[in-house]
Amino acid sequence: MLALWRPPQAAGDPVGCLATTFTFSPGLFDEQCLARFLEIESEPNRENLAFLLERESRLGGIYAGALVDYTQAGVEHSLRWDVLPVRVSGGKQHAKLSLLAWTHHIRIIVASANLTERGYRSNFEIASAVDLGPEDADVDSLNDAVEFLRSLLMLVPAASDQPPEIRRAEAFLSQVERQAKGWKQPRRREAIRQYIVCTLASIGMDRPARSSMEEAIQLCRARGGSPSEARIASPFFDVNDDTGRVTTSLCKLMARGVKRELTFCVPVIQGEDVGALPRLAAPKALLLAPRAYQGSVTVEMLPRQDKDKNPRPWHAKMMALLSGKYSALMIGSSNFTCAGMGVGQHRNAEANLLTVADYVAYGREFGQLKEVWPEMDEVADPESLEWLGANPDQEEEEQNANPLLPAGFLSVTYRAGEKRQILLRLDPAKLPEDWHVHACGREGQELLSAAIWEKNGCSTVVELSWGPAQPPEKLLVRWLENEAFLPLNVEDSRDLPPPTKIERMSADDMLWILASADPGAAFRVWAGQQQPSDFFDPALDAAEPVDLDPLRRYDLNATFLHRVRRRARIFSKLRLNLQRPVWGQQALEWRLRGLIGIEPLADRLMAEFENAGLAANEALLTLADFLILLREVDYQPTDGSLSKTDFNRIFLPFLREMADKLTRQIDAHGDGMPADLMDFWKRVVRRCQE
Repeated sequence: MLALWRPPQAAGDPVGCLATTFTFSPGLFDEQCLARFLEIESEPNRENLAFLLERESRLGGIYAGALVDYTQAGVEHSLRWDVLPVRVSGGKQHAKLSLLAWTHHIRIIVASANLTERGYRSNFEIASAVDLGPEDADVDSLNDAVEFLRSLLMLVPAASDQPPEIRRAEAFLSQVERQAKGWKQPRRREAIRQYIVCTLASIGMDRPARSSMEEAIQLCRARGGSPSEARIASPFFDVNDDTGRVTTSLCKLMARGVKRELTFCVPVIQGEDVGALPRLAAPKALLLAPRAYQGSVTVEMLPRQDKDKNPRPWHAKMMALLSGKYSALMIGSSNFTCAGMGVGQHRNAEANLLTVADYVAYGREFGQLKEVWPEMDEVADPESLEWLGANPDQEEEEQNANPLLPAGFLSVTYRAGEKRQILLRLDPAKLPEDWHVHACGREGQELLSAAIWEKNGCSTVVELSWGPAQPPEKLLVRWLENEAFLPLNVEDSRDLPPPTKIERMSADDMLWILASADPGAAFRVWAGQQQPSDFFDPALDAAEPVDLDPLRRYDLNATFLHRVRRRARIFSKLRLNLQRPVWGQQALEWRLRGLIGIEPLADRLMAEFENAGLAANEALLTLADFLILLREVDYQPTDGSLSKTDFNRIFLPFLREMADKLTRQIDAHGDGMPADLMDFWKRVVRRCQE
């Protein structure tokens, strides 16, 4: 499934991604999923500095976020991407849908796997992708996925106040819609169709409750009547009588006047004795309920190991619906439960992909859907076996072991920059009587308590000063005898402090990286120079010592003329990179002011001038050439990218601001500079201020 996060050929630059999950491993998302999405070649365990710089640089220009069930959202994560907690009243955020966008490609991933090591490494899971491009775009599926994600954003606490993380996610979804607006719809293929079907509780008047089961069967009916056969593979079922309820609902939606055939693939527990009878880890209502609706039931055993005999727990969720005219398969996050399928009042947030293949003579699609199912052993006499009831979900049990964060703690935002603050949004009516908020990490401390909050007027938004240069790792809330973590997101990632090791990067280093056709490779080279290898270096063992080479005394590259020419060539490449299409205001701002951006480069060039001594004339000429380069940038937009008008609306004020700043600094250090050189500098500045 990690391969689905890699861009296909000619996908273009990454634009952003928004994923959903129930349980969450931020390390897997950061180092595996995002690394593949961004095509980071450095390995986090072997090339930690290169990986850090590549990740920080690439994440700054895109959007990345994860919608997580609120019980799992208070995790430590990079503030370059967002964690958005989702509160589903009476249910869970259980969907596993991811929306990935590159400049020329959009992918919707629908899976059964959570963003965890267990989900991506060890379980039996199922996943599929809907791919869209300029010449073939299933815009209906994209609109359905975007609408579902927008519904989840409405369930994030404090969403109505539009905190920064909500605005960023909304901007990304709008950007994806604009990007695909001009893409061509495929010609409708009558043989096969795909749909996003969801379960969701009602969210206001405009968003009624949804049921994956009902939506799937309604779409099947449009292709050729109600299904007469259903096959369900689910690792988990309701622990109470609701299993009979969801089974009854399925039977009622199936075809009438014919024999209904149902197959349930269920977990089994079997001892080491080969001859011992298996025990079925499912409720017996699966077998009994269909009998009242002329339904026959077959029971099969879910596999417990892969082809290499390695134990592999089954976590996939699959439901096949068949009639004489079509074969349909629904995969995704919905277990065969009331909350998962959308039966009754309490519903999870679930997302599934329904594929419907019409029966066509000599067509392959009808049979291909059947081949998705792995081989399973049939239970010969399920009536005589022991039915143990629903198998507990280990991940859910781990989640339920944690106390639920009181609903009064809505969100926390870290404000970076010179005046560092932590903004805490509260709902006074839902807070416990006594509580304390602590910062975790090296600078751990108590930030706020109920007593101090009440003394200061019970404000709904509290601004807390934060002294350390680095943000807190996590925030912990303690109340009564309980504790839980609060999710923390940054207000503006551009204000985050850069890694300390980047301070040793020179102007030439930064210019080389910015002008490179492959900045990632440039990062790896630079990082390798900062962390020299302990292995044998053949250059140090050369037959002729380098210092004794007579040609080293006359290195032409060290002359003024060659230095000017070399920097002119690099400046030209930098200008071409600045003219490339950019996908959104955030990406442009990062290109200009980010970790490795135009503004940090200008600061380093100015530092060269201030420390140049006798070479100040050359340093000033370099600054002038740098401004001329920026003045000559001719942005080249493309379909879906930021328009030229919007680019200039941001870029030209940035250029004027930079020219003013550099002029003030040069005036303060420019005593003794040649008059003709200062006149040249002033003419360049005036051009930039026009």
